[in-house]
Amino acid sequence: MAGNVWLWDGKACRRIAGMAEAGEASADDRHVKCDNGIAEANGRAAEREAGLETVNGRGVGLTGSLGGKRGSGDGLAEGLVEVHRRGAERRTVLSETSRCGNEPGAGDAIIVAGSVPAWQVDVGYGGRRVLVLNANAADFAERGRDEAERRMRRAGAPVFSPEQRSLRRYDVSLFQLQPLAVEQLMTNGRAPVAASAARTSATGAPAVSVIRAESRAIQVQDARYRPLARLAARALHACGLDNGIVELADDDAGKCYVAGIRLPSAAAYRAGIWREAAASLAVQLRQAGRAGRGPGAQDILLGADPEFLLLAENGRIVSAARYLDGGHGAGCDAMVVGGTIRRPIAELRPAPSPTPAGLARNLRRLLQQAARRIPDQPPLRWAAGGMPAAGFALGGHIHISGVPLTGRLLRQLDSYAAFPLAMIETPSEQARRPRYGALGDFRLQPHGGFEYRTLPSWLASPLAAKAAFALALLCARETDVLAYMPSEDDKYVAAYYAGDRAALAGCMEELAASMARTASYAELARWIEPLLQAIREGRTWDTAGDFRPKWRIGTP
Repeated sequence: MAGNVWLWDGKACRRIAGMAEAGEASADDRHVKCDNGIAEANGRAAEREAGLETVNGRGVGLTGSLGGKRGSGDGLAEGLVEVHRRGAERRTVLSETSRCGNEPGAGDAIIVAGSVPAWQVDVGYGGRRVLVLNANAADFAERGRDEAERRMRRAGAPVFSPEQRSLRRYDVSLFQLQPLAVEQLMTNGRAPVAASAARTSATGAPAVSVIRAESRAIQVQDARYRPLARLAARALHACGLDNGIVELADDDAGKCYVAGIRLPSAAAYRAGIWREAAASLAVQLRQAGRAGRGPGAQDILLGADPEFLLLAENGRIVSAARYLDGGHGAGCDAMVVGGTIRRPIAELRPAPSPTPAGLARNLRRLLQQAARRIPDQPPLRWAAGGMPAAGFALGGHIHISGVPLTGRLLRQLDSYAAFPLAMIETPSEQARRPRYGALGDFRLQPHGGFEYRTLPSWLASPLAAKAAFALALLCARETDVLAYMPSEDDKYVAAYYAGDRAALAGCMEELAASMARTASYAELARWIEPLLQAIREGRTWDTAGDFRPKWRIGTP
């Protein structure tokens, strides 16, 4: 049954969370040895010879050490296999799950401990992939300090340098990029020393040296909690990791920097907050398996909060707060201008929908309402895109609920949503990155879902907006299937941050082919294909004009 979480330490894969099948030993007592093809369960070795696994004395065809495709051996009929437990209890399970529960199967997760190489096979039965956390840990460790720092800086995460001094130091423990604990490290009143005298963290980056007496937990209500957690998540995602302890340090001016990243060991995952996180993941996986994610799934909801500007004829920004502050489904986003908090940016908050067409209808309804509240005179241009006016970066955030947030899903959204939209941007819009538009940028939402914040304001083009909705829904539905991940390829990440549309387009055809292989694509293609065609033709969206006519909203 799906929903088990396994720990891979380079030698053995042990289940550390999830429900054991009837009659099985506990997760701590059973594991799979990968050396020489020998599997150990309950202390007894079950030899696998010539690709055969013995289940209750009967040979069952088996290919691959993890989640391989099973053959049509004895005991398998019409996709089902009867598994006998202790000669008494009989249970029928799908052949897509592990036969005897002693190895990961589709719908399970594997955590890579420390910096060991990831398990090489991550494709489960029926084409569904096993979720692998920290699959890039070995690459991260091998790349070393300089490369880790380069990637973090490129993504907008400032890195602590040896010449700086730290006033305070923090440890942020992240599991699937979400905070488990944010702690301030205490120094017993001793002055912090320069980083040049410090020890070295797993990145090779200097970590701030302190005389540590204890740590003090920073609570969620503390104003520092969210900024620290967001910076840590940005650094971890930039390094291709899902789990880790990010060391942060702030300077005399109060600015926070990344001082290092440590990878949890196998022992750490077996206790405390890391074990609890694995148990929570097992529950999520089991619930997702019962929900039956796939084409036509209606429990996934899409929402959005795109931004736009109001520009006078002379190009000056007209504050949206004059017309939309406190409106129904429309409002204003605050920003600091000249040291003063102002609300110049308009923001729409349409009701969520399970379909791209439904969300687009809800959005157009809000645009019509906003048009009735914003006067025709003096004439104003409604502008969107990534940066329609210098210094004003706009976002087209998409909200997703009904599917667990994972590092894999974020990388899929980067690959299948952020990259295609970047391929139709104008050259000036690259300027919003990396402060805004960083890959993997997200926020958890009170409704239980999350907000993907990387995209620019797609209000500039209804075609791009509907494609963005459909691409996000495709990623949410097919997260177990989509395997091609150009956001893990450094050359495409570099092209994204540099605004190099030609280089980024090198991954487009494989992205299109990967999407076309999914079960959901036939339903969603009508919204995605127009965007792909625009990319193939080398077109960019129009951020210089008023976007209202494109949405069939009346203009004066």
